[in-house]
Amino acid sequence: MAEKPHAPGTGCTNTGPTGAEQKNADSLRENGEGQATPSAVPQKATPEHGSSHPARVQNASADKPSAGERDRKAAAEDHAQPGQFGVHGVQTKRDWPCLTLAEVQSVLAHYPSDPSDPSAPSAPSAVRIVWHSMRPFSAAARVLVSPPDAVAEGDNRAHTFSQIAEHDVSFPQPEAAFILKRHHASLRTVAALEEEHAFMQHLAAKDVPVCLPVATRSGHTALAQGEWTYELFPPAPGQDDYRDVMSWKPYHSTAHARAAGQALGRLHLAASDYAAPSRGEGTVPAPQRQGTTTQAENASGKDDFSQGMAVPAGRPLTSSMNALGQSDLLPALRQWVKEQPGLVEQLAPHTWEDDVQAVLTPFHAVLRPLLPHIRSCWGHGDWHGSNLFWKNREETKTEAKVSCILDFGMAERTCVPFDLAVAIERSMIDWLDLSRSHGVVAYAQLEAFLQGYHATHPLDAAEWAQLVAFLPLVHVEFALSEVAYFGTLLQDHASADVAYTDYLLGHARWFAGPEGQALLDWLTRYAAHVSPVTDAPASSASEHRPHA
Repeated sequence: MAEKPHAPGTGCTNTGPTGAEQKNADSLRENGEGQATPSAVPQKATPEHGSSHPARVQNASADKPSAGERDRKAAAEDHAQPGQFGVHGVQTKRDWPCLTLAEVQSVLAHYPSDPSDPSAPSAPSAVRIVWHSMRPFSAAARVLVSPPDAVAEGDNRAHTFSQIAEHDVSFPQPEAAFILKRHHASLRTVAALEEEHAFMQHLAAKDVPVCLPVATRSGHTALAQGEWTYELFPPAPGQDDYRDVMSWKPYHSTAHARAAGQALGRLHLAASDYAAPSRGEGTVPAPQRQGTTTQAENASGKDDFSQGMAVPAGRPLTSSMNALGQSDLLPALRQWVKEQPGLVEQLAPHTWEDDVQAVLTPFHAVLRPLLPHIRSCWGHGDWHGSNLFWKNREETKTEAKVSCILDFGMAERTCVPFDLAVAIERSMIDWLDLSRSHGVVAYAQLEAFLQGYHATHPLDAAEWAQLVAFLPLVHVEFALSEVAYFGTLLQDHASADVAYTDYLLGHARWFAGPEGQALLDWLTRYAAHVSPVTDAPASSASEHRPHA
């Protein structure tokens, strides 16, 4: 088991700070002063790659101070703001300003007192803000609200305030805890968030344990105010066993890894008939063939051979394969890059097309013959321990079980092998400590994870081959999206360079090295052991050996 770092890891909707987070939360302003809609000028900070959601916290008890105490504390700490989690721990500067009480009250005014009845007349009143998230990419806060005097009983999925107040929340009544999350509209609009929420609702209808958002009076599950977009979540059931674990760290045990694999298999089964298209509004127009007329004549790779190709533009900061899924990677990326706001300008200092040809195209050559056999479906896009809640051991007696699945912010229509490759990339390779002489890959956990997945959702030989081929490439479009995010929106060019050099190229180069090749070989052997060979195209161990 890896030693836990000091900085808490990624997460989503839950309540109550503990440990290192409690120390920071204790000093936070409990009622914010300022405008209901804060300035959208972000502060620069070093990113933690792969973490596009707020830190989670677990349920905790807190005494409600008097109004006078709250006012005095707010006045004394008017300028107090928590830092932000990054690669090296807690940073003093934040990408986005903290939510204020005035802002929270303005947002909650759009929600009915009874979320199961949009016509309910009175909105819940915000009592206080007791915690601010320290995660990048968005701002989030834990707020306590007052439930209505009387709420009709109903299904737990309706998320009435009275039901949530009684659901594993240890705060004194009549307060109930929620997580309010705020995004800049250039990253997530109402339509973009509701793409995620619709997928979650489909999964919930098939008994996949997800934490559904609360709806506004208008029936929407996201709210736009000015340049911000908001979503409100109840607390997630279960235990947050990974609140202090950073991204790209393994599970606590092989039992947890196996349970995580089982849960992902169930999610993929439930997602198999979800018919929503890829995220975003339309596709990039098909580029025109230029210059030479055959691929043999196009040895330099500079001409465009993607005639008839339509590349979905997608949404920023998602786990997508919109360009990766095309037969010619570089022409597809050229078109996709043009549709990402600010990305062309951020890539200008780099010889990015040459880098794609040298570092990524050899891996894509292995994937290319497998593309016609891909069966598309929606995936989670960010599967790792911090996005899972766990049942109490007293409940499960012996085996580990996932109680809730969180954070669908990177979800997209991809395919099962791609989403499974994302899960392996997130938890089985210690990207934060590649200098270690051994143990960078958690093979025991990887085997347990795949055993759990295969027991729930067996792959055929073609899907195993696709998984191995996707693994060195699953990060590509998200990494490029980060380059645009940091360089354009945050004006943080140093972090944009890290996203390009260390993330986009560095991860792929690791797979071209001895340890990465050993992992791909291991997966190929494992696939041959658990799945019979078919006539479908499959990559051999030698096929995934591009030169670094």
